[in-house]
Amino acid sequence: MHNWLNRLERRLYKYNIPPIMRYIVFAMGGVFLLDLFLGMTTAYTARVSLISYLTLNIPAVLQGQIWRLVTWLFVPQQGSIFWMALSLYFYYMIGTALENRWGVRRFLIYYVIGALANVAGAFIAHLLTGYGIGLNTYLYYSLFIAFAALYPDMQFMLFFCLPVKAKWLAAIDLLYFLIAIIAGPAQIRCAAIASLVNVALFFGEDIYKMARIQYAQWKRRRMFRQ
Repeated sequence: MHNWLNRLERRLYKYNIPPIMRYIVFAMGGVFLLDLFLGMTTAYTARVSLISYLTLNIPAVLQGQIWRLVTWLFVPQQGSIFWMALSLYFYYMIGTALENRWGVRRFLIYYVIGALANVAGAFIAHLLTGYGIGLNTYLYYSLFIAFAALYPDMQFMLFFCLPVKAKWLAAIDLLYFLIAIIAGPAQIRCAAIASLVNVALFFGEDIYKMARIQYAQWKRRRMFRQ
């Protein structure tokens, strides 16, 4: 699998691809501010929700709103301005760290695979339920899983006071995925599974090899105790 990714990455070297995470973050911030501005209602105007026209809604896509196949990637997390600024900084930090470690082309492959898998998952949810939506939340969670796989011992200040390593936060992240897959509705379940496709393609082989090594060591210890 890694050979396939390497070949795909080499094909992209003929293109001058800039770091994309900064543009993604700027676009999300711009959408948040525009939606905030349009949401300022008066006695004579009704609230206009920009985000409602950008989300990945498969029935709307099938009616001709094809821009949603791309714009859903730039829909920001809902919340206060402080929470929005914090989440954008977090996305920027982990995204640029991955770009610096992998290079912009491999990061682009990881991101695009996750995005395409989510679009496919939304179509599958539409076939199952008649109403398919796509969420970028799990896609960006998958970026953190990749970050934690490459920088497992980097510490984050949880609640601004508790130092927690990235690998433990990624474990919580994966638990969140598991709960969504087991107990979530079809749309959430498809989005969660789709967002793990890029993780499996990039890290599945390494995880399998590590699991085999751990299993072999466990068998040796068990035989030694016997």
